[in-house]
This record gives sequence, structure tokens and C-alpha cells, in this order.
Amino acid sequence: MRVLVADDDRDMAAALADCVQACGHEVVDTVTSGGLAVIQSFARHAPDAVLLDILMPRCNGLTVCHALLSRAPKTRVIFISGSVDRVHPFVESCGSVACLSKPVSLIELRAALDAPAE
Repeated sequence: MRVLVADDDRDMAAALADCVQACGHEVVDTVTSGGLAVIQSFARHAPDAVLLDILMPRCNGLTVCHALLSRAPKTRVIFISGSVDRVHPFVESCGSVACLSKPVSLIELRAALDAPAE
């Protein structure tokens, strides 16, 4: 699977990219500059999945998720967050396939990436 990694913390983004590769998937891009850059990278790379931080500058992850899924509804958006509750109504209603808490465990990430598409 081709995965776009998006987190405004450079160290976290690099660690997530390493984890994606350890799970046997390809990282097509790592975006650290905010939500608008995620949308641009998504248009360039057309990934199968996006690991997406919820709290980012210049367009938060929830808004980005809606934008991505409006363009490519079969994309697997997996939220990652250190501060937003995974059962928050906005998170549950935006179309993501999973919401993982930081720090992300390799086991949870692998399960989210490898889960069958609905």
C-alpha cells in the first residue's frame, strides 16, 4: 500500500514513516508543513492511505480528511493524535478508518493499515 504521512512534528513524521515501512508499506511522501500541503501532496502522489495528524497548522486534519475523501472516497485515512479523543463526534463522523493515539504502537498501526477495506 502507498502511504502519505502527515504530521507537523518532523521527528514524529519520520518515526511514523519508519513504522509504515516496517509494516511493509511504501511511504510516498512525508508532509510536515500543515494541512494545505497534505492536500497538495495527496493530489501529486494519489496514495492509498494517509496517516494524518488531527491538530496541524493551516487546515486541521478533520478538514483535510473531508477534502481528501471528497476527491477519492476509497482512500484510507488513519488519524493520529496526542490530544484529541478518538471517540470525539467530529472524529467519528469524518470518514476515517481509524484513530490512533500518540505514541502510536507498531501493532496498532499495522492493524489499521492491513485491515480489510469496507
